[in-house]
Amino acid sequence: MGSYTKRWAAEVLREVLSFQRTAVVVGARQSGKTTMVRREMPVPAQYVTLDDPDFLSLSKNDPAFLVKMGGSACLVIDEIQKAPDLISRIKMQVDRDNRPAQFVLTGSADYRRLPQVTDSLAGRTVFIRLRGMTEAEARGKQPVFLKNMFDRNIPSLGKLETCSKKDAFELALKGGYPAAKELPPKDRSRYFESYIESQIQHDLSQNWNMVRLGALRDLLRYAAIYSSKLLNISEISSRVEASRQTVTGYLKSLEAMYLIDTLPAWLHNDYVVGSKVPKLFMNDTGLLAYFHNIQSADFLLNDIKAMSDIGGKLFETWVYNQIAAEVSLNPGWRISHFRNGNRQEIDFMIEDSQGRLLGIETKSSETLGAEDAKHLRWFAERARHPFTGIVLYAGNNITSFGNGVYGVPYSALWPN
Repeated sequence: MGSYTKRWAAEVLREVLSFQRTAVVVGARQSGKTTMVRREMPVPAQYVTLDDPDFLSLSKNDPAFLVKMGGSACLVIDEIQKAPDLISRIKMQVDRDNRPAQFVLTGSADYRRLPQVTDSLAGRTVFIRLRGMTEAEARGKQPVFLKNMFDRNIPSLGKLETCSKKDAFELALKGGYPAAKELPPKDRSRYFESYIESQIQHDLSQNWNMVRLGALRDLLRYAAIYSSKLLNISEISSRVEASRQTVTGYLKSLEAMYLIDTLPAWLHNDYVVGSKVPKLFMNDTGLLAYFHNIQSADFLLNDIKAMSDIGGKLFETWVYNQIAAEVSLNPGWRISHFRNGNRQEIDFMIEDSQGRLLGIETKSSETLGAEDAKHLRWFAERARHPFTGIVLYAGNNITSFGNGVYGVPYSALWPN
């Protein structure tokens, strides 16, 4: 079956199937859902894919027969969003039988958001989000970065690799889709060209009956432009020449297909917070780089304007995708961004199940100064809950700014 890199979400799948009747593994196309499920199933299973026209036809003509095809084994149904009417049949089946691990469904779109869906598996399933492969996963490391930072278990330099600015850019340009990560830059561009065409022309038109495919492509391009920025519907509407209602609907569809995320603003009853506007993030930096026509780290490093326009958002988007994957493994954890009325900003605010807070700032520089940690230090001085602040940067030293705020190299994301 070829080489396989173990995914963090596999352990969540194992845990869920030990007690729940169904599990739904969701994520963007090519994120590795089917491969993970086939390689990591903890129980005997039968597999069908609705990408196969025969099974898709069967799902429509005889759904009662299809949902019984697993027999006593777990039935894995790939691309469930192609036959959302199966959900009600599966619900009927599991309501008659309380055994765990009866079904695993995978989907490159959230079937709950499809306009034609009227039923769900609420109370009968757990959704497992498989994001793009993180650098730590690719290196076979455990998801310990955020836990280490919450505990202030700051790694020593001897446990960290050197990760220069160029190194970090090159990792970000590869993105997280397993099939694209190891491709040469030109082949990666061809891959994303084909990927976008299939996503837009097939999935969006089939699932949401969307006909303005050109506008959707423009919207994805602007999502790449706005990635890591506050979501401004009015400005995007003006750029793509579409109404706010149309843009809002299309953005929701792109989010339902896991191509973008909207990151909520951090709110807490114990703090006075300003902005409630979410940030927009692309869910893959390889895709982001494709829309910006960036193929090499050297291009960014040698072009001041490109570095100014794209460098920061590429780093921040890349870090978002690294840490969001770890957050999704931990029930009760939340990730958001912080911005108040005085323009103090923290790129990411993570709250764990104990109520501890972790603020993370990203910098593309190879050196740090006190100015780089000022917003984290400001929050640390006012925090009413246990708080740790981390400035991630492209350097090689550990820096303490006092009061639980540290400068840490990007390579801490995958400690040895």
